[in-house]
Amino acid sequence: MGVSGSPARVEAIPGTGELGEWLGIPANSAWRLGGIWLGNASAQLGGGLNVENDPGLAQQILLNLHLDLEKFVGWKGARVWVQALQVNANKAAYRSGSLQGSNSTLTPPPFNRTELYDYVFAQSLFDDQATLLLGKLIPSIDFANVVVPIAVNKKSLYSLPSITSLTYTPPYAMPVLLGRLPGYPNSALGASININPKIWNKSSYFKFGIFDGRGGSGVSPAMQTGMTLPSLSGSLFLIGELGSTWRIGSKLKPGAMGIGLWRQGGPLSICSDKSTSNCLNETNAYGTYLIAQQRFINFRYPKDGSGISGFLQLGWSPANTNLFTSSIGGGLSIYAPMKSRPLDSFGLGASWAKINNQAFLYHQFNDSELMVQAYAQLHLAGNVYLTPSITVLPLVGKKEAAAPSTSALMQLVFLF
Repeated sequence: MGVSGSPARVEAIPGTGELGEWLGIPANSAWRLGGIWLGNASAQLGGGLNVENDPGLAQQILLNLHLDLEKFVGWKGARVWVQALQVNANKAAYRSGSLQGSNSTLTPPPFNRTELYDYVFAQSLFDDQATLLLGKLIPSIDFANVVVPIAVNKKSLYSLPSITSLTYTPPYAMPVLLGRLPGYPNSALGASININPKIWNKSSYFKFGIFDGRGGSGVSPAMQTGMTLPSLSGSLFLIGELGSTWRIGSKLKPGAMGIGLWRQGGPLSICSDKSTSNCLNETNAYGTYLIAQQRFINFRYPKDGSGISGFLQLGWSPANTNLFTSSIGGGLSIYAPMKSRPLDSFGLGASWAKINNQAFLYHQFNDSELMVQAYAQLHLAGNVYLTPSITVLPLVGKKEAAAPSTSALMQLVFLF
């Protein structure tokens, strides 16, 4: 129930670990081998870009090998993991004309890629009051990620893989941070620390990270840090987030809110498609964001985890080289409304973003984009889920795309 519509953007340790068990690794071993396969097909029902009408196809494979060093050699609080990613897509999957992203599986060119997605050393410090991460990281999992659920005991009825299973991009990569915050599919070398002190009853946190920022420099074509040698010699991306969690009422319904600031080092530029000498330039960029989530309703508590949760995200940046200058999005998720289908979920989301269309960008982009999506996630068997979704863009970002743009997507996810 509540399996993410974009696992590579949400889960640091994906899958169930069953792949390792199938290969003979005991469930209680220090080693864990798991992953996810995701495939989807999309069709443009109306509007969008006037291109070939073949089915849009995309697939994604994540493989993760994780080692608990405390179990393995007695190194308290230490873990390491390495993860591989493969993505394949065709151009037809990009027909909606959306700048925010109507299919969260899709990547910037190249559309077909195999990469060493991340390799991480994690160390818990000060009696589990802080966690340090070093290596090639996926910062979008830890920062500005509204869909990562509040940490609760795994036996809790509120324990979920993800707050939503929307298949479009904004919940997993906030529009204002697109092209800035490293994340799927472009991980980045860096370090982060998450402080969650007991003096705050471990209900509040502060996170800070510094990462390779070459992917957000505006160089065309964009630096694909997920496929290049890691480096910190160029521009850097810095981000900090302060947040708190809470429990409401006798049923302790969980909620959370976080506020963040970020800075992208430069020099930065965004240039015209027709002339590389026609550019907008600045020395650096910065912005802020807010994320929040809350469980609103329980259906059958304490018998199961059924109910309704919601999320909200806001972003803003005054940068001249940002693709978006402000955005607001949110959604509702309904878990297990039918008692006979305890692992099904349904949801609705919307995302509006103000597009940077100054100067030459006016000829490429509209003033803003609005995207609405509805989905149903159906449990088929075991760890296999089917998610059909419908996406409508009453306002389309690309000027060459016709509005309203309507597309349908069918997505299959297998966790192992």
